[in-house]
Amino acid sequence: MSDETIVKQLLDAFADEVANGISDDAAKATVAQLLSTQQVTDVVAPSVLRRQVIQLHLLAANLLDEADRMEYKAELRKAAKAVDGLGDEARLSEAHLVEAVEAAIQAERQAEDEARDAAENHRLAAEAERDGQHQGLSASEQTDRLVRARAAADVASRFQAAAEGAKAHHESLERQLVAARDLVRSREVAEAAAYSLVKNPPKAPTSAYTALLDGVRRLLWGQEMDKQGMAVTAGLVQDAAQKTGLTRHVQATAIEEHDKELLARSFDRRMPAPGHPLRPANPTSAVFAVRPPT
Repeated sequence: MSDETIVKQLLDAFADEVANGISDDAAKATVAQLLSTQQVTDVVAPSVLRRQVIQLHLLAANLLDEADRMEYKAELRKAAKAVDGLGDEARLSEAHLVEAVEAAIQAERQAEDEARDAAENHRLAAEAERDGQHQGLSASEQTDRLVRARAAADVASRFQAAAEGAKAHHESLERQLVAARDLVRSREVAEAAAYSLVKNPPKAPTSAYTALLDGVRRLLWGQEMDKQGMAVTAGLVQDAAQKTGLTRHVQATAIEEHDKELLARSFDRRMPAPGHPLRPANPTSAVFAVRPPT
């Protein structure tokens, strides 16, 4: 499409817009005829084109904002899915620990029963060994009962240690289960927060693309940008300042002001102290009168 065609379309659209505000058909025709003349076109066309540029610029800014929102929502959904996976992992670990605790409880109960049986067996063996002494049994029979009593003691100790180990294992699993449940709750809170952000996302941050393409306009128009957008825009402004010579001008001005300050300090050091009768009323003046002493 040629430039002339674009200009004609814009002018036709502008003419239709103007005509829509006129109710009289004859007046509409007159306005349309006036707008079609070359003299009017030469005057109106630049303004129409500039207005179209402004509208397209604002449309581009809205599209950039929409792109930032879409990108930000995608990041929020990705973060929520990642947190969701961690929550599933924690719940699965909790379920496994619940099963392990139940099995440990059964094992502990069984070990305690066996330890009680072993302790009872030891008690009976020791009692039989004492009875053999009082009954005056033969050395062989007393030896058998003594060996049995000592073996029963060792077995009872073994079963008691197994019961204590089963208890310690059960308590360890209970502590792990408490920690796992705390982890599940914390990750459920994180899941709720992540999905809440997905459902009601905050204002999307200004991307580097948006700042690069539209940051200067937003800065001049006083529109808010986040740190990343402001940093990119500041880089553009600094680059423009260097290319236009503004940086050198600012540096030269700063050096000049610094030199003036040093000169003023040096001049002030050579003057009498403030309040001294010989100190001029206006020390920086090229010509000043010294106040006479009072």
